[in-house]
Amino acid sequence: MTHIKGITIVWLSKTDLSNLNAGEGGGGNVTELKTYDNSKPYASGQSVRHALREAIERNNPGVFRCTPESPCGDIENCWLCDLFGYLNPKLDEGFDRRWSPIKATPALGQIASDIVTDLLIRMSEKPKPKTRRAQTEDEQENSDNEEQRKRDQRIAYVQMMSNVYRVGLSLDFANIGFAKKAKYDGTGNKAEFKGWEEIANIELDERKKRAVAVLEAIGGITDFAKQARNAASLSPDIFIASIHSRYSHRTLRALECNDNGKVSTDTLKFILKDLQDDGAKLFFGFTPSVVENDNELLETVKEFELEPMNPIQALRNLVKTVQNVSQE
Repeated sequence: MTHIKGITIVWLSKTDLSNLNAGEGGGGNVTELKTYDNSKPYASGQSVRHALREAIERNNPGVFRCTPESPCGDIENCWLCDLFGYLNPKLDEGFDRRWSPIKATPALGQIASDIVTDLLIRMSEKPKPKTRRAQTEDEQENSDNEEQRKRDQRIAYVQMMSNVYRVGLSLDFANIGFAKKAKYDGTGNKAEFKGWEEIANIELDERKKRAVAVLEAIGGITDFAKQARNAASLSPDIFIASIHSRYSHRTLRALECNDNGKVSTDTLKFILKDLQDDGAKLFFGFTPSVVENDNELLETVKEFELEPMNPIQALRNLVKTVQNVSQE
């Protein structure tokens, strides 16, 4: 395929007990699991983009030349501003804005399951703080009661759940490293539109390099909440990816599951037929025992001449196709 406008990928990831995106907490010492639709867990799209950003920077040190809080706006040289966009206010001038070529869905848990509450105890050798301030030496000595001589123990609770998460991502390949702005003649109500001015347009090889970095980061996306105690990975176990000659999000509807963890193969057939009719190039990665209807899923994709292979190999094939693009 020599002409790419967009790349879309949707995937399923199976996790053990974890809390990928915590809420504010209802009791002060409870870290609540964010849920939707009959107690299914989810991680927000912002959380998915954060984890993807961390994975890109880890794999490509030095490519981010600023921070999200202080964007530099250098689209040609800074991958952070280019791939993730920015809003950069300017005094007395308004603001510069960059729309991100990366669009991410929330990571949606697909299975209705029970919440497990984990008890955490933080123990310290330090004594508990005094309950009141001593006014004299005698009062200070008397206040060192038995309770204060005990070690400081703090109790907290974390809600967790095992699940299969569904994540979608769209990459606007044609707009990586590219930006333009409107030109006007005059000001205010008398301003007249005079066309577009190109302010950034990187070489094709650099555009492919950045796109490949995004795809490789998907294979190692891990930086969600509570990972120090409950490590989890949202890298693809099952995925469908598509490369388009025109921009499309149609692939994001694929791999929908019911509450019991079965992929809706009826919906999948219509999505795959639409993608084939649209001329998209398709890729399929598969890990067994992630969904309940493995055999039915495999039979469905084989109807569309998709060869099941392990997710890493399927991602490599996707990357290789992007690297071989010769024109835009």
